[in-house]
Amino acid sequence: MARAAIERLREYEIVYVLAPNADNAEAERINAKVNEVVGNFGGKLVKLDNWGRRKLAYPIKRNARGIFVYAKYIAKPGVVAEIERNLRIADSVLRYQSNLVNAEVETVDVAIDPEDIKFSPVVPAEPEEELSFEQRLGLAPSSHRRQHVEDDVELDPELDDVPDLDAGPAATRGEP
Repeated sequence: MARAAIERLREYEIVYVLAPNADNAEAERINAKVNEVVGNFGGKLVKLDNWGRRKLAYPIKRNARGIFVYAKYIAKPGVVAEIERNLRIADSVLRYQSNLVNAEVETVDVAIDPEDIKFSPVVPAEPEEELSFEQRLGLAPSSHRRQHVEDDVELDPELDDVPDLDAGPAATRGEP
């Protein structure tokens, strides 16, 4: 009987990507909504982590960067659909991915550190250089690439006596 009294929950994790221009208030609002949905399903937020602004593998809604947020929580089944529904509605959420970590978690096993669920603020975006089509293809120099200019390269005078490898094997042995 005592075993039936312990309610079984599931442990999930979710990573969602916010638009790079999302401010701290928007990120806090999304996190509060996730926490509220988890609470409605009888669960707890175990870990919340702001991974910061990172480059995306491919552009999403014309954004090359995004703010990645990781959350780990325990709750009753069905919570994932509700969280994803709320994230789908939010305009600042670009993508999200949920995973089941553990199918059976006992509520007595969970110890939560208050520092783990504290959300670090979003750092404002710094303006990035807009690259032209030629710069993106590497045809034109840009400030973020190292530019090689022949005038800046000093030739070593000791390299003048190195044999010409295109002249053939006799030239490399010193034969006429």
